[in-house]
Amino acid sequence: MKKYILNLTAVFFAIYSFGQNVNYLDVGVIVNDNSEASIQIGEYFKQVRNIPEANMIHIATVTDEQIDTLEFRNIQYQVKSYMEQNELVGKIKYLVTTKGVPFDIAVDSCSVEAPSHSFVYCSSVESELALLFSNDSTEILSSNMVQNPYYSSTSHHSQNPTDLMLVSRLDGKTIGDVLSLIDRSGPQTFVNKEIGKFVFDVSFIEDTEPTFDLFKGMMQPAIDTLNNYGWNTLFDGSYEVPSNLDHVLGFVGCIWSVNPDPLNFTWENGSFAEMIMTPPEFTFYDSMNSLENLLLADLIHEGCVSGSGYIHAYFASQATDYGIFFSRYTDERADAYNLAESYYMATQTLSWMNILVGDPKTTITTVNSSSVEQVSMLSNIRLFPNPAERNVNIAFNAGEAGNFRVLLYDQMGKLQKQQVRFVESGRNELDFDLTGLNPGLYVVRIFEPQSGLVISEKLMLR
Repeated sequence: MKKYILNLTAVFFAIYSFGQNVNYLDVGVIVNDNSEASIQIGEYFKQVRNIPEANMIHIATVTDEQIDTLEFRNIQYQVKSYMEQNELVGKIKYLVTTKGVPFDIAVDSCSVEAPSHSFVYCSSVESELALLFSNDSTEILSSNMVQNPYYSSTSHHSQNPTDLMLVSRLDGKTIGDVLSLIDRSGPQTFVNKEIGKFVFDVSFIEDTEPTFDLFKGMMQPAIDTLNNYGWNTLFDGSYEVPSNLDHVLGFVGCIWSVNPDPLNFTWENGSFAEMIMTPPEFTFYDSMNSLENLLLADLIHEGCVSGSGYIHAYFASQATDYGIFFSRYTDERADAYNLAESYYMATQTLSWMNILVGDPKTTITTVNSSSVEQVSMLSNIRLFPNPAERNVNIAFNAGEAGNFRVLLYDQMGKLQKQQVRFVESGRNELDFDLTGLNPGLYVVRIFEPQSGLVISEKLMLR
């Protein structure tokens, strides 16, 4: 028992010491002051990641997901002017857009309809902003994609001579989805290598067709790399989309048909997904999903915390290099590559339609999987009644007994109440007092000190 305590203490010290070296001083956050969602998400991200107020880039733009080139130039001007006026050029290495900031640019001549099929000209706000202060900045909104100079690099972004900013997005169906995404990611996110799995899927394609071989061939280097590293992988080449899988760390899905059914995966902290959909749609709002197709937003709603996609039809030859991405993101060295580094190292082109969702500095670690005898798991949180009035019951599963923290945050990310409660192994049900709180949207979070795991769920108080 003494040995167990000493090992656990050493693990916490190692995580704490390394975590102190990961800061967000070089991260800029773009907030649309015309969007309440953008304001709330930006404020919460600033608080939990300790981002300097000077790095919060406030702009005024429309709240639509799609904009024309003129409105993008307005966004570009505001971001660039703020960074220049506040001497942030060269200091900001990462940019993060937030829900409520547009992401789809209807670039001149961009069309996904017949007969032109000029989707090569489409681009995302995030992919264009990566070039904002680069030597290729004159190519922003050009009629073609730009080759990414960071592609296939093995150098950390802070040590790389390229002048790109790595841009990601914090988005989901709801504000609660995004807050949960933030909580379940970030530097040194623990994953259990023994149970976590990476799933690769090619669905609705006959195995004799060249398209099947094309996409399986794109995935195979990642599968081989992960297997060599000792990770669990699953390739599903059946006609149907896989579903109801537990402990998913990664998912690449090439789904060659409209699929309205959820995956019903149980997602691990630090998880990543890329959706290759046909026909292509990309939105974070159910009301905009005209085909009711399975989208990245649905996976984030289920619990996936990062992912990438394409806002329109794309060239398979320019898709994410999965072999590079997963080899970087699952690198278990102490000085691990983060999510944004891994993604941009695996991205061949910029000024294009690719988009990354998630905390850019997320890294995964297995550091305490061999030091702690039993890793406690948290899952299946449920709040009832919801909406609530004076109190709420919080039901969840715990892998082992211990003291857990129950925290209640308001919409602005401010901690309103917290309790330390002893829970038993298995299913638990806790009563939480809500008296003295104003009506509105809150987020309940349960934190397990031993593993660092967090689960959360939104709560409406009336």
